[in-house]
Amino acid sequence: MLTVGIVDDGIGFVPTLTKLKQVVSAHFICMVNGDHFPLGNCNGKALITIGSSALTKLTELGCDAVVFSSVALSSRCLKPLTQAHPDVAIFGCDAPVMHASTYTASRVLVVGDAFAVRSQSLSGVIPVAMPDFPALAEVGDERDIVRYISECCEQLYGQFDCIALANSSMNMYKHCFSRVFPNVQIFDSLEGVARRIRKKYRKFPKDDSVVTVIDASGAEIGEKYSIFLD
Repeated sequence: MLTVGIVDDGIGFVPTLTKLKQVVSAHFICMVNGDHFPLGNCNGKALITIGSSALTKLTELGCDAVVFSSVALSSRCLKPLTQAHPDVAIFGCDAPVMHASTYTASRVLVVGDAFAVRSQSLSGVIPVAMPDFPALAEVGDERDIVRYISECCEQLYGQFDCIALANSSMNMYKHCFSRVFPNVQIFDSLEGVARRIRKKYRKFPKDDSVVTVIDASGAEIGEKYSIFLD
């Protein structure tokens, strides 16, 4: 069976896992690196170190492919690690700004952590940092999440035509953004990586995928996330 590693710092791995299970049957090893939560606060050098360590561990565990679910890891690590490890299939989940930009000739609201928002320099982009979102996502109180989205973004209503989610945990709560902005198209970071994996492996999804959740040391921590995986 194909073995796919997924790297994130928290709950963001769940929507990535869910999306990939729809396109390929595999043993998924989800590495949750909580020691560096949230990854968006790390600088570029630290992100490469974290990504390289995760890649080494997951390949040692037999992964045929590794997916950086974290947008911060993807944007900083994908190119250098692909160049350094040409024999490993590495995929990233990127902020879907280009996809969103093709949807409209106007402006795109990009929401994410500090790292993802800092990296957006395209014309027509309105970057909004939401530094508290990862912690709120871990708790999972949707009322607080909706309230926080409103506090950060509602004053910009009417200034953008679509939203690009630049943090993996936001994919888990995409519906909360829709509750605040019910008539706005929302793009997440998962369509691209799902399409690339489906194209590379060309396997039809089945119900026999196996999921293991580990921390950065390799210890199993699936019980912690069982409520989200059942």
